[in-house]
Amino acid sequence: MAVERLVETLTRRIGPHTHTWFPDQPHSGFEVKVLADRPTCALLTVHLDGRRTPAALAKLRRDSTGGPPGVTRPRLRKEAASADELTLLEWTGLEAIHDACAGVQGLGAVRPLLLAREDAALVMSFVEAPTLRSVILGLSRLRPGQGRYDEAVTGCALAGRWLRVFQHAAIPGATGSPDSERPVRQGTRAEVVEQLRAYGDFLGSPAWRRLATRGMELAGDVLPAELPVAVGHGDFAPRNVLLRHGRLTVVDPLPRWRVPVYDDLCRFLVGIRLIGEQVHTHGLALGSDTLDALEEAAVAAYLAADSERASLRAYQLLILMDKWTAMLDSPRRGVRGTMVRRSAALADHGVRREAERLLDLAVTDR
Repeated sequence: MAVERLVETLTRRIGPHTHTWFPDQPHSGFEVKVLADRPTCALLTVHLDGRRTPAALAKLRRDSTGGPPGVTRPRLRKEAASADELTLLEWTGLEAIHDACAGVQGLGAVRPLLLAREDAALVMSFVEAPTLRSVILGLSRLRPGQGRYDEAVTGCALAGRWLRVFQHAAIPGATGSPDSERPVRQGTRAEVVEQLRAYGDFLGSPAWRRLATRGMELAGDVLPAELPVAVGHGDFAPRNVLLRHGRLTVVDPLPRWRVPVYDDLCRFLVGIRLIGEQVHTHGLALGSDTLDALEEAAVAAYLAADSERASLRAYQLLILMDKWTAMLDSPRRGVRGTMVRRSAALADHGVRREAERLLDLAVTDR
């Protein structure tokens, strides 16, 4: 749907509901504005009586046209989904998060307001808060004095706590199926070992093949034959975590699969370690002490026992290699895409050091 038509459609659809949705914000009218118009998604904001801060956020998904042809890298999640399917998944996730976080100190949630499946669109309440990604980047040595260390650490601890709450909440199937019928991804030790082998082969260098071999041996030693699984957030990364005044809100859920319980946490941790400014400055942006403190805050808040740490590191290595191959195989086109891939290739030695760190930590934690 063209964004102009979406503005008209949303204005018509939400008009009868704004006074019910926002009874504590008296208003005589509202306006729908375009926030972003991307190939796969359009974002619009709803403003009451011309107020600067939006009251609601609307999202329209579009079916992806796919990236440029090239070498197919190994992937943990291969199946494509339509815009309609993804919209329904996000709506289901928003409802589940809203129910799970109700009354939990330090955790907030957006309110799902309207689902328009026929337009692959949904409307939710707006949360005015910076992302945890931006809070962490405020600690960059390239941006002196812009961030607060205690705020970033608290945010990471709340992220670990949020994940425990989310995994223990009952999430209904997006099509009415129970959780047990959701497909499982990487649910066995054998699958993890085989994926590590595939990533080592794709990266190709002797150094990466050796790291993959060590990871395969570690996974074989510390992971059970059948991994404990839970419904995954789908994209649990610092960019999808909002933080303000000690209150954390997670957005953009896509609870499509059951995945090993460490999957979301590992994606969050790797998202911090491979944050773009850190990768492309070859580790200059954030010091190791800062990164270690942020990581430990999230891990300590999530893990029930220290005995799980070696298993966590084995799976974190898998996610690191998955994310790194994705960055090297970036689908971005043109000069910018070429520059990103070249910069990432130059940072390869730093990512190998991160892989070695995880393997060394696993030895210490066993």
